[in-house]
Amino acid sequence: MLVAIDTSTQWIGISLYDGVQILAEHTWRSQNYHTVELVPAIAEMLTRCQIKPSQLTGVGVALGPGSFTGLRIGLSAAKGLALGQNLPIAGVPSLEVLVASQPGLRRPMIAMLKVGRGRFAWARFRYNRPRWGQVTVTKVDDIKTIAASITSPVYVVGELGAEERQIMGRKWKTSQLAPASACVRRPSVLAELAWGKLQEGHADDIVSLSPIYVHTLSNVPD
Repeated sequence: MLVAIDTSTQWIGISLYDGVQILAEHTWRSQNYHTVELVPAIAEMLTRCQIKPSQLTGVGVALGPGSFTGLRIGLSAAKGLALGQNLPIAGVPSLEVLVASQPGLRRPMIAMLKVGRGRFAWARFRYNRPRWGQVTVTKVDDIKTIAASITSPVYVVGELGAEERQIMGRKWKTSQLAPASACVRRPSVLAELAWGKLQEGHADDIVSLSPIYVHTLSNVPD
């Protein structure tokens, strides 16, 4: 039984997975109240599913990039649960969570995550059956810079508000915008990815596991 936790951005997601089916999934947009909302939400999810913490066998957590504070809170909660119950933990980059739920397409994909101050962490992916693979390094840019990089047909997915969709929509001949439902990161997808990682024996070291912070990316100055 695995608990998955994603606090990469304002969107918080938690899920419970038993290796066969998703028992619970909850996603909501927080007004930066991650600290007071996350742990009670996890406890409520376990209670509703009649699962005791002692029944858990693993923890999955989204590593970012994303909000500095959100990532820190999510990883702290995940580590606390793993340490308290002596559970293995698996970290998964947040862009991988987003792209894993997208349909297979011939055109490449740009996946984006909001990281604050009008900026997005983004990278290009290409579908090579049966999964999407990242083909560029993850960068941090504003929406106009990302749009300017589009010169050929591409599928765009991410937390796109009205303004971002308008800017990307101007590239209508070359960009296909994902529907809103596909732009929300699914904690159930994170749960499956983390479960697979643990089943393959690739648990992360709980002490050294750390988020992917924006300042660690190649094109962002310290």
